[in-house]
Amino acid sequence: MTSPSGRRAAVRALTCRGISERRACQILGLSRHVSSYALRQPGKDQALGIRLMDATQDVPRFGYRRMAAWLDVGEARVRRLWRSLGLHQPRKRPRRRRSGCDMRLPGAVRPNSVWSYDFVHDQFVDGRVLKMLCVLDEHTRECLAIVPASRLRSQDVILTLSRLMRLYGKPEHIRSDNGAEFTARSVMRWLRDEAIGPAFIAPGKPWQNGFVESFNGKLRDELLNREWFRTLAEAKVLIEAWRQFYNERRPHSALGYRPPATVRREWSDTDNITPRLTA
Repeated sequence: MTSPSGRRAAVRALTCRGISERRACQILGLSRHVSSYALRQPGKDQALGIRLMDATQDVPRFGYRRMAAWLDVGEARVRRLWRSLGLHQPRKRPRRRRSGCDMRLPGAVRPNSVWSYDFVHDQFVDGRVLKMLCVLDEHTRECLAIVPASRLRSQDVILTLSRLMRLYGKPEHIRSDNGAEFTARSVMRWLRDEAIGPAFIAPGKPWQNGFVESFNGKLRDELLNREWFRTLAEAKVLIEAWRQFYNERRPHSALGYRPPATVRREWSDTDNITPRLTA
């Protein structure tokens, strides 16, 4: 009896015992409008419920907060429908307190100040190895490149970074782990010649490279665990399509549920970013 639905249920319980609706309302001290009122919200929610069900087929790993931003609907309304429809609730991952120094550079407050890169491993349907080089801008969270190949060496790292600097400008620092492809003499010499400061994390502490590690988890959760690649050409097409989706459309919680490319465009429009072009 503390809510309108509870009051209507009480009236129905009495009418089921042979009491008239008028008499039931008198006994409960309710207006007859309570029992005869036609609910309007279910009709309004029906269209949104259909949109939610369709959207969960396209982006099944989104929670209700990201889905609210995706559909441009109020978060409270989506949360209520999310529960009533019995949609999937992503399992919460426990946060662990890590010890050690914080490797985030103090100047990472604008695009091209700090880039991060790392390798992600997967495999084709026939068991062949698939290796991907992921490059991320730490400020905008934008994925600058995902390079899939059966084999990637230090020279491929240099070629990828050179291509990205022609497109986006030169970063001030590049953060990575201590993998052989990143600490090779050719890579270190190239970074020194380009006046780019390398920032290596401590061995065995991947959380110090948290931006790209978080991106790698999204890549695996939303793409690699859902797709089977038969050929390298197929992998390149699907991975690049997902990268464009991640940059241009996917809401990012750390950016106020805006896509990363929108943040970069806002900086470009206000002339706050000046690319450091290579010679």
